[in-house]
Amino acid sequence: KKEPKPSVGYQTDGRGRWWRLETQPQCSDKDIFRLECQGVWGHKGVHWAYKQDGSYAYWKNDSDPDSIGKDVGAGWTPPEHESYIDPRDKRSEYFRNHHSVDEVKDSSLIKKLESEEPPEEGAFIDRPLLAEEIQHLKDTGRL
Repeated sequence: KKEPKPSVGYQTDGRGRWWRLETQPQCSDKDIFRLECQGVWGHKGVHWAYKQDGSYAYWKNDSDPDSIGKDVGAGWTPPEHESYIDPRDKRSEYFRNHHSVDEVKDSSLIKKLESEEPPEEGAFIDRPLLAEEIQHLKDTGRL
C-alpha cells in the first residue's frame, strides 16, 4: 500500500488572518464487516473502530502481530462489558486528532490565498461566504 499524504488546507477568518491545517491520514485497513480502522496511518497496536451499537471492535494488525493475543484475529466488546474501551480513552489514537494548525504569516502566501490559489497541490481553501454568495443561496432557495 502506498502511504497517503496528509490532508492540507488553509482557513481564513475573512479579515486577513489565515491558518494552515494539516491532518495525518487515516489507516486504510478494514475488518471483515468493512469497518474502517480509526487509527492514524501506520499505527502500532490493533486496528480498531466503534460499531453502530457503540461496541469496540478490534482486529489483527499484520504490521504489529504481537498487538493481539495468540490465535486471536478479531473481536468486539459491548459497552456494558468490564473490558470495554471507552471512545474517550482512544482519543489520542484517533486519526483526526493527529493534526497541526499554524497561523500563516508570510504576506506573499497570504496574497496567493486571498486570490484562492492553494500553495500546495490538492490543498483546500476554506473561507467565509461573501454577502453576494449568501444572497445567491437565498435567491435559489438553498438557504
